[in-house]
Amino acid sequence: MSRMLQCGKIEVEADVLPLLAANGLSRFRDFMDFAGGSHVCHKRGRSVYRLQLGEQAFYLKRNRFHWVEFWKSLSRGKWPPRGALVEWRNIQAVREAGIPTVPPMAMGECAILGLDLASFTLTEELYDAIPLDAVLKKDFVSPLAPAARREKRRLTLALADLARKLHGSGMYHQDFYLSHFYLGPAGTLYLIDLQRVGRRTRVPGRYRVKDLGQLNYSADFTGGVSRTDRMRFFLAYLGKSHLSSADKALVRKIMSKTRRIARHDVKLAIRRRRRGEKP
Repeated sequence: MSRMLQCGKIEVEADVLPLLAANGLSRFRDFMDFAGGSHVCHKRGRSVYRLQLGEQAFYLKRNRFHWVEFWKSLSRGKWPPRGALVEWRNIQAVREAGIPTVPPMAMGECAILGLDLASFTLTEELYDAIPLDAVLKKDFVSPLAPAARREKRRLTLALADLARKLHGSGMYHQDFYLSHFYLGPAGTLYLIDLQRVGRRTRVPGRYRVKDLGQLNYSADFTGGVSRTDRMRFFLAYLGKSHLSSADKALVRKIMSKTRRIARHDVKLAIRRRRRGEKP
């Protein structure tokens, strides 16, 4: 069971505190200014680095105030979210719902009047875990041996169970792509990248359609995901043996959302290349 300590502006897992301190990571500014690690990705106002500290590996995600993102949020009638704090709470909520995710190690923020000026989260690596889309591309290309077919079915049902737990707990992911599920060496399925998770008493229909549309869209690029696989997933997600007329209407909404995501993804890729966020 994890035990969090409050150390100034940061909250940190007690067991990892000595390791972090030995590597010069004791204060909020230490994490924000840390120059080591290998670059993973960056977007406007956000960067991710992988740190190898002794025998353990971590991901350091840093958020900094960005005027463009600030005005974008205001133009949509929303106050800019507090990046690290929101993700930190989402990790805790997802774990409480019984969904495996990244182990939270440390979090800190500098906020004024609820506006996140700078913040970070540190999570431990999921050792030897592989993105689910990479697993599907590598291990489940037809023709499949009987053992591979059984494992593919197990993963499909595990994915449906995870999605049902998430939505049943009043949460929706908003980046529900196969690349955000990781398969561990013991067969455990993990859900990552929780900074945009929304939480309500009950998930609004449009967000459920969005999550399932994103999942369906990413399945188009993996190869080896058949119509049978999709139907097996959907029936398990609903907990049914056949589709009602209302379920079929939901399928049509998901397919329509899938097509809109595809069009949006092309435009987004162009914008991110222009900003230098993608090669």
